[in-house]
Amino acid sequence: MKHFLQLSALSFSLLASSVLQAACFSDTPLTRPDSRYEAANASGSEVKDKDTGLVWQRCAYGLKWDGAACAGTAIAQDWNTATKTAKEAKDAKWRLPTQAELEGLSEKSCSELAMNNTWFGSGPSGWTWTATDMGSPDGAIVVHSGSGLIANLIKKIPLYVRWVHN
Repeated sequence: MKHFLQLSALSFSLLASSVLQAACFSDTPLTRPDSRYEAANASGSEVKDKDTGLVWQRCAYGLKWDGAACAGTAIAQDWNTATKTAKEAKDAKWRLPTQAELEGLSEKSCSELAMNNTWFGSGPSGWTWTATDMGSPDGAIVVHSGSGLIANLIKKIPLYVRWVHN
């Protein structure tokens, strides 16, 4: 019985390892390749999507780009606070992205992480606010940064924020 459990644990770990390594589908070209993006400022903390012209925060709100990865702790905010914080930023150029804009970061050829790993991959995987609401003052569309799933959630729930500007 002991050997069976050890063999089962080894088999599971090998299977899990191969699944984690197979996050992108090798027979499908990337929809969001590295060449689509470029640093938009000297520090690399902002990323320009050359296809859309949009400039994104490289890291989710609360994290800081250290030249190699997003460091620190992401700060979850409710929708109203996130919107207000963007408007009160030093240069006031940032805003919440629309649903279409945030979905536009999702890599369709990978299962996890949904965003380009080189440019956005060191941030947290989780629900991220958009500026798109469902015609209700209480709810807004969110996109999961890991899976690319879409949902409509209550604006009072603290979630991740990634700002954008034109």
